[in-house]
Amino acid sequence: MTMNIHAFSGAAMLGLAVACGACTAQIPASADADADADAVQVRRIGEMSVARATHQATRLPSGKVLITGGCTGSCETSLDQVELFDPATSTFSLLPAMGLARNSHAAVALTDGRVLVAGGWSGSQVSASVEIFDPASGTFSALSDMTQPRAVPAAVRLADSRVLITGGQTAQLAPIATAELFDPVSQQFAQTGSMLAARVGHSAVVLADGRVLVAGGLRVRRGEVLRSAEIYDPDTGVFEPTGEMAAARHKHAAVRLADGRVLIIGGAGNDRRDERYRSTEIYDPASGGFSPGADMQWRRYKLPDAALLLPSGEVLVAGGAERVERYDPAERRFMALIGALSGAQEFTTATLLDDGTVLLAGGYDEEIRSSASAWRVRLSD
Repeated sequence: MTMNIHAFSGAAMLGLAVACGACTAQIPASADADADADAVQVRRIGEMSVARATHQATRLPSGKVLITGGCTGSCETSLDQVELFDPATSTFSLLPAMGLARNSHAAVALTDGRVLVAGGWSGSQVSASVEIFDPASGTFSALSDMTQPRAVPAAVRLADSRVLITGGQTAQLAPIATAELFDPVSQQFAQTGSMLAARVGHSAVVLADGRVLVAGGLRVRRGEVLRSAEIYDPDTGVFEPTGEMAAARHKHAAVRLADGRVLIIGGAGNDRRDERYRSTEIYDPASGGFSPGADMQWRRYKLPDAALLLPSGEVLVAGGAERVERYDPAERRFMALIGALSGAQEFTTATLLDDGTVLLAGGYDEEIRSSASAWRVRLSD
């Protein structure tokens, strides 16, 4: 039996193709290929120390980016390797390893500059273990475990500095309904209210009023993909229902727009690529409902960490396709950037840097071959 790492994973990828190593980025045969070099917006830069996907990338207060874990090869091996990206030189350097090899884990920047790393697949097991990265020392230290093992959770930092971790999956690939809170003062986890539905491959976004929108995901192992969404209130610790999406989605992305609404991006209605979506939806917290958004240029899924809000108010969308695009909320349309990735780069990460450029790192292609490649995205002035 094989399954897709990050949303339904573990050590079950052994029958898939071997890694391609470093792949060369190609610009598709189009008008972009003849563009002036200065106009290229997606440029390949130096490689990471190891090919990886289903990793996490977290910007530090220094402006550097911490890359943790992931899977390598054909995603049959979890990584404990950690590296640091320096935007000044566009290079990666190795740091001391984590205490546990893990992929499909959570990594959240805390308000004091440290990074919380929790859960994930470690080989064929799902972990409850937690460690914290201290930028001052450049090392990890172990903390008390989460209340239960979970891989592929959705984690967000709340307005009061606590971290909410929702859902995920067990080692038996069963989606999880429970949620828990990490308190950075006590450095302990405690259960909070459970979600209304078990979810894995879902999204979680903090709204402007501090509540959290949770949307989509799978409810049963390789089963029902959800249209439903719910709202978590940190004051009460309770999840309540809100409007439903027009399409059932998992392995999608979600980004809060500058006006407080949430853009739900791509995903799929099952676990096959033939159901990938170009469509988007917009959630309005005022009405509690979803409305149709603009279609993307390309179908995309497996992009939960590959979409982000830009300083301009536009949204950058990468991963799940060879090309990168941006969404203009004023014009309600997506536009392709000039330049390309080396394949679909599913489960790549996108990180906004201090100079307004974006780091794209790793991912795997449609044959589940992980990549060490990285790109820097520069938007037109």
